[in-house]
Amino acid sequence: MRNTTDSRREVRASRPSAPLLVPVAIGLFALVSGCDNPQAWGEANSLIVLAPDSLWEQVADTTYAILEPTVFTTRDEKQYVITQVDPTTEQSADLRVFRNVIVFGTVADPDLAAVAAAAGHTFESVPVPEVFQARDVWARGQTVTAVVLRETREVESWVSQLPAVLAMIDSSYRDWVRNKMFVTPPDTALAEDLERRFGFSMLVPEVYDHVARETETGDSLVIVRNDNPDPGVLIRSILVQPRARVDSLTAEIALEWRAGIDSVHYNVAQGLRTDRSAVTRFSIDGHPALEVTGIWEDEEGDFPAAGPFLVWLVDCPTRTLFIDAWLYAPNESKYEYLLQLQEILGSLRCGS
Repeated sequence: MRNTTDSRREVRASRPSAPLLVPVAIGLFALVSGCDNPQAWGEANSLIVLAPDSLWEQVADTTYAILEPTVFTTRDEKQYVITQVDPTTEQSADLRVFRNVIVFGTVADPDLAAVAAAAGHTFESVPVPEVFQARDVWARGQTVTAVVLRETREVESWVSQLPAVLAMIDSSYRDWVRNKMFVTPPDTALAEDLERRFGFSMLVPEVYDHVARETETGDSLVIVRNDNPDPGVLIRSILVQPRARVDSLTAEIALEWRAGIDSVHYNVAQGLRTDRSAVTRFSIDGHPALEVTGIWEDEEGDFPAAGPFLVWLVDCPTRTLFIDAWLYAPNESKYEYLLQLQEILGSLRCGS
């Protein structure tokens, strides 16, 4: 489940240069954006769309299709969930203090003006569709994405900006996941120790446990694992085994290796389901790599347990790194935790 759009992308259309400031009642804005604002609430993947019902009816299906993409974990799971509210209704007062809000409007829209003031943003003499973000507009810890619509062409400009909105939302969400994961500081001492002892490095939060083992073939392997707050609720595990270089990186080699390690190095043997596997070739730290995804299933437990796994093969100069990352998060949205595993895997370095 690899995504190559991690970097932040700010979308701007070409515009004339003459500035036109949007009139904003500064005193009123100070009241709504000051330190007396409530703390933002709601799930980080919940998107509140502020837009008139009359306009929403014309774009709802397209908006759902683009802003609620799915990712396969153990099932097709929405990355984001949309709730639309008309800004003139009483309900909007509660929903506009959510963690993530999207405002669609023309430059005359007062909500759009409030977002622009918070961002220090000005519009050009001939406003065109564009997307920008502001923080803490109606609540502390809030991100508001503003979408400027063209007067008399609201539907067309709304639809045209949806890919840019998704890119910006996804970038912000990934930043939130990264910052949340590293509330516990990164374990730089472990990264240095891994490179010294095993010839590769990887950055994980200090809350992760780690263990090194010798295999029957004389290879070493390292397991880093976080089962906080409770292993019955959440487990994130990564195993790295440097081995002799393989001639080519293939899904068959990756899955054969993965099938052989679980009963030896994990507490419970895991069967593999690969009917929805995805195979991706990419590069990390300048070296060719392969990713294979799938689902693991508990083979010995008293109750069904399962979760997604990612196997990486990384072609380092002297060895091939075989890597298995898996997640257990029953009854939870798994996208956030998969991004955490990807963030850790993305820090991998072959070493000298």
